[in-house]
Amino acid sequence: MVACAAATVSMAARFTSGDKYVAVAQSMGAHAADLDLLRERALALVDRDSAAYDRVTAAFKLPKATDGEKAARSAAIQAATKGALEVPLETMVVALAVLRHAGAAAGSINPNLASDCGSGVHAALAGLESALANVAINAASLKDAEYVAARKAEAESMRREARACAEAVRATLAPHIGG
Repeated sequence: MVACAAATVSMAARFTSGDKYVAVAQSMGAHAADLDLLRERALALVDRDSAAYDRVTAAFKLPKATDGEKAARSAAIQAATKGALEVPLETMVVALAVLRHAGAAAGSINPNLASDCGSGVHAALAGLESALANVAINAASLKDAEYVAARKAEAESMRREARACAEAVRATLAPHIGG
């Protein structure tokens, strides 16, 4: 979802071009290039998320017949779950970066592409919220309260900024697309 968001906002920025947009062409090109990199990062995170889940699953399959095996299994589950939390947290970082670029570009976007930019914003926010749900579910399984509190606070901070950014972009684009 975040990769789709980055691609859609990038397209809107990239096609804000031509004689009418000479004054913003360089800025839009820079946004498009950065968004293309964010799209690549988001796609890589899909694979990393899958691998992190595989590590959690593998940890749960470890033997637990003896106290030593139970301790090793528990430690492996905790370590794997931390890894599984970090990937969606990074996905949130990427989604927020997409929203920031959309926010910076929205005021100058070609009005014919306002709905594309807006769609990308909706997708980025949905991706961020979905990643937050994964952060929360993994955090619930962790015993390291300090780690959990720090990550949840970071995630909530990103959520607040993302929602504010999305709302600002919607307001900027509203004259072109309604609502």
